[in-house]
Amino acid sequence: MVKSTQTDKEIQDSILFYLWQEGAWGENYTNYEKMRRRLGMVVKNNGKNTDKQLKKLVNDRMVLKLKQGRTYSLNHLYRQTIEQRLIDADFTI
Repeated sequence: MVKSTQTDKEIQDSILFYLWQEGAWGENYTNYEKMRRRLGMVVKNNGKNTDKQLKKLVNDRMVLKLKQGRTYSLNHLYRQTIEQRLIDADFTI
């Protein structure tokens, strides 16, 4: 895979899609390190951009931070918003 420069929204959409693929809703969560490694292969700046955008998603309450920040999951209260955002970004859900 070739690393590309992505906008902040594209990085956020990639994070949401990764969590959606993992089925990480509510108490079903995914490991932060695993997610960062996978997304870091595609996003430039060695995952720092991923960290910054993940924090924005947590502040927007679309993503839940669990276990002292070692795991993350999607907020089930924003399910329709998240799925619509992924559809608008041309992800296959």
